[in-house]
Amino acid sequence: MRRSAAGFTLLEMIVVLVIAALIIGVGAGAVAQLTEEHELRKVAHDAEGVIMQAMTRSLATTQPQSVSLDQLGGQARLTLRRAGVEEFVPATGQRVLLRPGGLCEPLTLRWQKGPAWVSATLDPLTGGFAETEESL
Repeated sequence: MRRSAAGFTLLEMIVVLVIAALIIGVGAGAVAQLTEEHELRKVAHDAEGVIMQAMTRSLATTQPQSVSLDQLGGQARLTLRRAGVEEFVPATGQRVLLRPGGLCEPLTLRWQKGPAWVSATLDPLTGGFAETEESL
C-alpha cells in the first residue's frame, strides 16, 4: 500500500500566489488613487486659506490684494474657468484681484494630478469656496 503525501502540489501553490498578487495589485492601485485625491484636496484647502487671508487683508486695509494663481497649484496642474465659459484654461501667469467689495465674478479652479481632479468655485464675496467637486 502506498500512502499519498499530505500537502499541496506545485500547481496549487502557483495558483494561490497568482491570486494573491492580483489582489495586492488591485489594492495598491486603489490606495494610490486615494492618495492622489487626498493630496489634491489638501492643495485646494491650502489655496482657499491663501485666498481668504488675502480677502481679509483687503477688507482690513481697504486696498485690493492680488494673489498669483501660480502659487496655488502645488504639485498639481491648475486650470481655471471664468463665469459663463465652458472650458478650463491654464492658470499659469494669472492673478486673482481681491477687492474690499469682493471679486467681480465667480471663478472655478481645478487641480488635476493624473486622472484625479478637484475643482472649487470661489464665492465672489467671501473668497471662500462656495462649492467643490471631485472625480470619483
